[in-house]
Amino acid sequence: MARAPAAAAPCAPTSRRHRHAFTVIELLTVIGILVVLFALLMPSLIGARRAAQTVQCASNMRQLTAALINYSVEFRGAFPPNSAEIEQYWFSEPILGRYLKSPVPMPDGTIAGGVMVCPGDLDQTLRSYSMNVFASGYVSSTVSAALAGSGAPGKLFKAGARESSKLILTIESFSSWAAPGHEPTNVLSATTVGYTCNAIIGFWGDRPGMRFGAGSGVPFPGGDRFADLQCQVCYFRHRNSSRSAHAPTDAFGRTNIGFLDGHVQLFAHDELANFATGRSTYEAMWSTIDRDID
Repeated sequence: MARAPAAAAPCAPTSRRHRHAFTVIELLTVIGILVVLFALLMPSLIGARRAAQTVQCASNMRQLTAALINYSVEFRGAFPPNSAEIEQYWFSEPILGRYLKSPVPMPDGTIAGGVMVCPGDLDQTLRSYSMNVFASGYVSSTVSAALAGSGAPGKLFKAGARESSKLILTIESFSSWAAPGHEPTNVLSATTVGYTCNAIIGFWGDRPGMRFGAGSGVPFPGGDRFADLQCQVCYFRHRNSSRSAHAPTDAFGRTNIGFLDGHVQLFAHDELANFATGRSTYEAMWSTIDRDID
C-alpha cells in the first residue's frame, strides 16, 4: 500500500515587521517645537520664580518686624540699640537672638542667614535688611548730636508712635560689605564668603524723599561689592522684568518695607517719592517729622 504523502510544513510568513526610525528632519522638527515652547514658557517661569521670592522676602520681614516689636514690648516701647560705640546692633545675637536663631555662625556675635536674607538677593548674601535708624532705642553720640541740633534729619520714635502704619521699621538695603569672618581674602581656600548690609539706614540725606533715591539721591558707600551708591534703599531684587536696562544699584524697581504696626508692604520706587522733585509721598516715613523737613 502506498504511503500517504507527508503533510506540507506551514509556509513562513512572507511579510516582515519593519521598525520605523525618526528621520533627521523629524527630529529637528520636534526639537524646534520644544525650543519654541520653552521660549514661550520661560518668561512665565521666571515671573513665577520672582513672585515667589518677593512673597518669601515679605515673610522674612514679617518675622523680623515681629521680633523687633516683641523686643519693644519687653523694653517699654524702646527698640534695639544701634551704636558702634557700645558694639550693639539690632541683629546682635544677645538682642534678636531672644526671638530668632542664626543659621550661619558669625564670629562677631550677630545673626545672619535664614530670614535675614532675601531670596532675590545676590549669591553669598548673609544679610539683606537694615533697620530704620530713627527707630533705634539708642544711637551713637554723633547721631544723637545731629538729632539734637537745628535742622535735624529726623526724630527717634518708639512703639506706639503716631502714623505707625507709615513709619518704617525695617527695609531692604544693599548687601555691600564683606562679613566679619567670611571675607573673600582667598577665594580658592575660603570655605564661606558672605556679604552683609549696613545695620541702619535713613540718617543720611537732608530730605526724606532723597533717602529713597529721588532727586539727586544721597551718595552712599558701596562697600566691597558695589561702586558708590546714590541710594540707600535696594530696589533691584523685585523688579518686574529680568531684562531691565537698569543696573542693580539704580533706584528703580520695588522694595519690601516692614512698618511699625507690624505689616509689610511692597512699594515701587516712584510710589515712595517723586523722582523729579525729590519729595517724599509720605506713604512710607523715616520719622514723625518727615513732613516738616521735606
